[in-house]
Amino acid sequence: MVNFGLAREIYGLEPWHMDPMSLIPLSATLEMLQKGVRFESEFKCNTIHVLNASNKVQIIYEEYQLNTEDNFKGIGVINLNGPITKNGGASSYGMDYLSQKMINLSIDKRIVSILILADSGGGSSSAVEIMTDAILEVQEKKPVYALITKGGMAASACYGIISACNAIYAESQMSIVGSCGTMVQFEGIKANTTDSNGLKHIRLYAPKSTKKNIEFEEALNNDNYQLIIDNILNPINERFTGSILKNRPQLSNTSFDDGHTVFAKDAIGTFIDAIKTFDEVVQIASTGQTNISKNVEFTKSDTIQQLTTSSKPLKNYVMTVENLKTFHPELYNEVFNLGVEAGKARIKSWMDAPLNNIWEKWDGINSGLSYSEANEKALKNFYNSVDERLDSKLPGLSNSENPEQKEDYYTMLEAQEFYAEVDRKFKG
Repeated sequence: MVNFGLAREIYGLEPWHMDPMSLIPLSATLEMLQKGVRFESEFKCNTIHVLNASNKVQIIYEEYQLNTEDNFKGIGVINLNGPITKNGGASSYGMDYLSQKMINLSIDKRIVSILILADSGGGSSSAVEIMTDAILEVQEKKPVYALITKGGMAASACYGIISACNAIYAESQMSIVGSCGTMVQFEGIKANTTDSNGLKHIRLYAPKSTKKNIEFEEALNNDNYQLIIDNILNPINERFTGSILKNRPQLSNTSFDDGHTVFAKDAIGTFIDAIKTFDEVVQIASTGQTNISKNVEFTKSDTIQQLTTSSKPLKNYVMTVENLKTFHPELYNEVFNLGVEAGKARIKSWMDAPLNNIWEKWDGINSGLSYSEANEKALKNFYNSVDERLDSKLPGLSNSENPEQKEDYYTMLEAQEFYAEVDRKFKG
């Protein structure tokens, strides 16, 4: 059964955030519905249940099962596994219903966190903010995690929703994420025309209603689609992608908003935070800690209790440049850019230094210090020691009758001695 609200979302001029793999079967299903085909649904998509986070994980499928005095630690689970719509229908609940149920779950003190199990290609643009606003409300007290299920996807509107979570994981390296964009698809008949059966299609507007439905009429009557693009698609798309970027700053400079999709294995550090099993994510979610660091990968020996409660450094965790780049790309870029700017400033300090010998400037640059950091007396002593070693290796060089030969030998040996000294300092 399709209610009016759902029909308006589906058949009206409602922009959608949906990937092509989901759009094609959905369009075919809707076409069959229009022809009178009846579908039987064995279960309903976009539902809730509770995980009892004890030694043995149990699934409670109905919300009323929270109406008990039993003391347990649970995880509120949201199945986001159907078309994303504001209004629900016979086969799936809408986001109005699902968001309120998620908030209701979070109010129960026994629920320590919310876990969204995602497998959806997207849906209606009007439904996304309903869920993201609910996630942000829940996050004021409890964390919300997302797990893209094995064989599943989190595309378009679905990804827009889970982008607001504290962390996003995928069970499979081949799960699909992305498709962040906006589209519209509709059918219609040119106004005031007669079809092949002699049926007239009349649409009339009051004289003052010159702008009413103008985007729709221009597309149908004059094949002018620019008004729909400018007045509907672009504003909705900018808000949609802007919200994703605000939730996931790691996506900056990734062209995420061009609508492309990517496998989870290639999305770590951008669209998602890590590849993890269901049990691993449940273990993280069962802590209920809101201060767990986003995008961090941990070694197997690091327990969740250590990660979330210990104030001491993790002895088994080593942050490498590759880990920083993969799991904290925004921090890596910030540090890298700061290093580049610092390097430019250091080189400039030597180029502007009041030194007459260009080789002194060159050696100063290679020292790794800025001119202000270098001790002038120590630097002169260093050059004197180089000169002494040069004289010992090439006696009588100062009395050479060939100035060019003298300069060439001196330059070559000076460079060798300089880098030898640098090596000794590093090793010593």
